[in-house]
Amino acid sequence: GIDPETLDQIIVAHNFGNVIKHTIQTDILPALASRVKNALGIRNPSCVAYDLLFGCPGWIQGVIQADAFIKAGIAKKCLVVGTETLSRVIDQYDRDSMIFSDGAGASIIEALEPEENGSGILACSVQSHCVDEAYYLHLGKSYKPGADPCVRYIKMKGRKVYEYAMKHVPLAMKD
Repeated sequence: GIDPETLDQIIVAHNFGNVIKHTIQTDILPALASRVKNALGIRNPSCVAYDLLFGCPGWIQGVIQADAFIKAGIAKKCLVVGTETLSRVIDQYDRDSMIFSDGAGASIIEALEPEENGSGILACSVQSHCVDEAYYLHLGKSYKPGADPCVRYIKMKGRKVYEYAMKHVPLAMKD
């Protein structure tokens, strides 16, 4: 319901790029956001399209960035997309990495006049834990016997991710 030419930014959050069906090959060139802009037929060069590599919380981080750009006066209207097809890059022989899934969603984040906007985005709470947690997600070879050791799949320390989420996500929500 909006004119795509009025978008100031297109932010596409993902973790692994466009994974070509029936392969584990990631395809991130051109950027997924550039592909979205192209598919929408947007000609406005001032509409900045960029990818945000952020995994599961990527869409939320994209909304936070759009809100920050709007509050800073850099943008008035942003398209934020979160997308993944991780089922194409998981090792089917790895039971510890089964938390991964596919999904996509998109939202327009827009600055409105005070009398129109109600509450808006009130606050956010973000952190990056990268000491012990840095390699909870990583790439590794398949557990399939005889698999090509040069082909790497996305891997997860599933129990550690679960424990991390149970400890830190509720605290962030309360914050």
